[in-house]
Amino acid sequence: TGTVTDMDGNYSITVPDGATLIFSYIGFEAMRVSVDNRSQINVTLKTDMSSLEEVVVVGYGEQKKVNLTGSVASLDAEFLADRPITNSSQALQGLPGVYVNQSKGRPGADDANISIRGIGTIGNSNPLVIVDGIEFSLRDVNPNDIESVTVLKDAAAGAIYGSRAANGVILITTKKGKEGRLQVDYGNYFGFQRATQLPQNVVWNSMEYMEGKNRALANLGIAPEYPDPLLEEYRNGNDPFIYPNTNWYDVMFRDAFIQEHNLRISGGNERTTFSASLGYLDQDGILINSDAQRYNVNLNLVSKVTDKLSIGLNMLGTYWKDRESHYSSDEGNGEGGLMGLIYRGLPFQTPTLENGDYANQWIRAAGHNAYRNPYAIANEGFRRNESMRSFVNFFAEYRLPGNIKYKVVIAPDLNFRHSKFFHPNILLTHPKTEEVSPMLNVPPRGVQDIRNDRLSFTNFHTLNWEKSVADLHNFNVLLGFSTEQNRTEFSSVEKRNYLGNNTPELNAGVELTRLNGTSLRIKRVSYFGRLNYNFDEKYLLEANFRYDGSSIFARGNRFGFFPSISGAWRLSEESFFKNKINFISDLKIRGSYGELGNDQIPAFSYLNKVELGRNYVFNDNVVSGTAIEDLADPLITWESVKMVNIGLNVNFFEDKLSFEVDWFDKTTDDILLQVPVPQQVGNLGAPFRNFAKVSNRGYEITINHRNNISGLSYGISANATYIKNRILNIGDDIIFGNLNSRIHREGESIGSWYGLLSDGIFRSEEEIAGAAVLGGRQTVPGDIRYIDLNNDGIINEADRTIMGSALPQWTYALNLNAGFKNFDFSAFLQGVQGVNSWLNSNLAYPYRNGAGVTRDWLEDSWTPENVNASLPRLISPTGNLSDNNYQPSDFWLRNTSFLRLKNVQLGYTLPQRNLERFKLIKFRFFVNAQNLFTISEFKLGDPERNNGQSNIIAYPIPKIITGGFNLTF
Repeated sequence: TGTVTDMDGNYSITVPDGATLIFSYIGFEAMRVSVDNRSQINVTLKTDMSSLEEVVVVGYGEQKKVNLTGSVASLDAEFLADRPITNSSQALQGLPGVYVNQSKGRPGADDANISIRGIGTIGNSNPLVIVDGIEFSLRDVNPNDIESVTVLKDAAAGAIYGSRAANGVILITTKKGKEGRLQVDYGNYFGFQRATQLPQNVVWNSMEYMEGKNRALANLGIAPEYPDPLLEEYRNGNDPFIYPNTNWYDVMFRDAFIQEHNLRISGGNERTTFSASLGYLDQDGILINSDAQRYNVNLNLVSKVTDKLSIGLNMLGTYWKDRESHYSSDEGNGEGGLMGLIYRGLPFQTPTLENGDYANQWIRAAGHNAYRNPYAIANEGFRRNESMRSFVNFFAEYRLPGNIKYKVVIAPDLNFRHSKFFHPNILLTHPKTEEVSPMLNVPPRGVQDIRNDRLSFTNFHTLNWEKSVADLHNFNVLLGFSTEQNRTEFSSVEKRNYLGNNTPELNAGVELTRLNGTSLRIKRVSYFGRLNYNFDEKYLLEANFRYDGSSIFARGNRFGFFPSISGAWRLSEESFFKNKINFISDLKIRGSYGELGNDQIPAFSYLNKVELGRNYVFNDNVVSGTAIEDLADPLITWESVKMVNIGLNVNFFEDKLSFEVDWFDKTTDDILLQVPVPQQVGNLGAPFRNFAKVSNRGYEITINHRNNISGLSYGISANATYIKNRILNIGDDIIFGNLNSRIHREGESIGSWYGLLSDGIFRSEEEIAGAAVLGGRQTVPGDIRYIDLNNDGIINEADRTIMGSALPQWTYALNLNAGFKNFDFSAFLQGVQGVNSWLNSNLAYPYRNGAGVTRDWLEDSWTPENVNASLPRLISPTGNLSDNNYQPSDFWLRNTSFLRLKNVQLGYTLPQRNLERFKLIKFRFFVNAQNLFTISEFKLGDPERNNGQSNIIAYPIPKIITGGFNLTF
């Protein structure tokens, strides 16, 4: 039986004889008061600033936060409440040591990239995600179902997961039922979305575009692309469908609707508790004709059958369906297809004619000889994606003699994915002649059907023993055994030669152009254990081990042993400290060392890959055969991660102020990397080998302050992480990528930007005379001046060096919250510092491959009249980018550091006196803004991007404004 006070603290409640009232409020200690036949009871709660008894989820169990010896970060459901988080990967933003980069925003495919304490491998660096004890996908977890998130950052905390924990571990627990009355919770929000930040200052005026292009060509000594009669005609034309000034961002992007609903029923008694929830997300895309819907179900049931036996069931299911353009990349995010066309759109191209027909272009532009109308592509054809994923976690726990608990878990995990493409024929109409012709350079009309299904099965057994001796020596021992099996099946079929666009079914096609399928099975087996010992919660010790076997590797190399040890000393519990330094309420020093493994490479990489359908000639006859396509190293084995962590925790002034700092050194050895094969041995794929070594060294600082002053409760939390990433060994190899602009080289960070260093712009012929210039090319005023690093008088490959890093050095976050009477407020800011992108793409280079131009190139590029311009002379890059000004150099390196207000929320809870007649316990309204503003000097799109890519093509991240309510009854 419960109630809630109004804003003045008044309340009423009906209770039976002998009842006890429990008063509780966030930030205060709970108080129990016996009624004793009284009709009025007033209390004053005492501020509770101690978080030392807080329980944190760790691998295969829980621990009191005060007894932790490893480095962990955590957050709870309160931090996530009512935020329009469309993908649970976004929920981890702001945790110390965790870099969460949401580089795209398409509904259904807006997963964020997560790295924990840096990139430790050149291969797969994704962390392990465990949901209610089972490996699962963050994408398929409803954020509203999350009870808590714990990130295991160092080897001591993560070693219990051994081979899977090299890149860190994320533990998710979903909401469970509690003993008490039946409770129903319903929450929703409604709102709209808009692109957070599109490329700025793009020229959408056709005359300015064409005149600028002619100037760029003239600077190269090339005849104008747009002759004077055409310019004059365009200048005098008044038909907006023939002489448009099209802003393609306005055409293709929109304000989009979003809504979410969640319903939960929970309760239970002393024997059985349960929680059941349903969730629904409906998100329109800010790109026209893209959207997604998500349906979630979550069930948690725990029953105490006897005093010794408990059984339970966790079930989580998610169904996604989303839609996008048929002209999309292989990854299904549209960024290599339709999005690329939008970022190449020109102002004199128009989406439709006055009668609604899709328009062709009548002004030809280099790079657009086959005009692909983005608006037509977005509206015709489709790619429909569906996925259903669910796991059922059956568990039983039995208390054996000697206070030993035996637990068994059986968990099947089903994952079905289906994608269907329909590529239509699209007709375009010439604006002047009204000639109709099919769109070229798009997939031919046809249907493609792709299925990718996976069945996983996890079974683990644990024995847990707890013992306290004389209330001083406390032991906790865990031993376990687990097996995992994963089976995947993939199939793809495609047909072409359809009679029309009205029958997008496989049976309607005539020509079968693709039919293939594969299956794969991976197995893992593990033995693990943990020992925790503390003396009077003063001296703390923990040891972990895991012995893992994986079918990813060949026999003889499949098993690895991964141990860790950690300890802590709580000085604040010492008698010489406890009674003399009163302003420090807790002081703990931590240290740990551990080893982890990583097997995240394609299965059977230890075998040479053989391709069928390779033809040979024997006796002048062509016969079908096979050939080796990829080489392999049969001796490959685990990557090995060794990590040292030293930490300090200090709480001041009855825990009103807390401070935590960690220093870590994380070294990954025997990195599995594909080694390029010399062309002399043939056109063969590169084999995986164990041979590289990478270091991530840095520190994390977290400061928290919370208090309550005259009814105003508030909290401030700030954290910052610094990481120095460095390749320690890569043999004698230097590996390039991205037009040779990125490099993996010993002594530098992974994928460093590599090129020439610039030193301004040549303003005159006098400056060029005697200066080192690009070898073999003529240099003229307005060209970029490069630094001759080796002083040989020539600028060439020998002068290239490290320009910057695509990995951030600093990540930081600030959380603010406050409450006064019935109002509550929260804000969350996230920042990234010390990161760069090198761009050689459309809009970054002016008129690249027939693409657009930004206004600064037309107004502030070098001319004889503007010798002090900030940009070099305006020229159009050639196809091979061999011009002086378009060499890989730091001139094109962009600072993508940013500070973003990720979320801000204001809420109001109705007083209890207004709810009694409706039998409601709680009713709260709120308004929320996600990605509200960003501070960054990067203007060519969103700075929260994939910094390793050299283009700006990305589905924009949305800014989301929502409002909604929560009620409990």
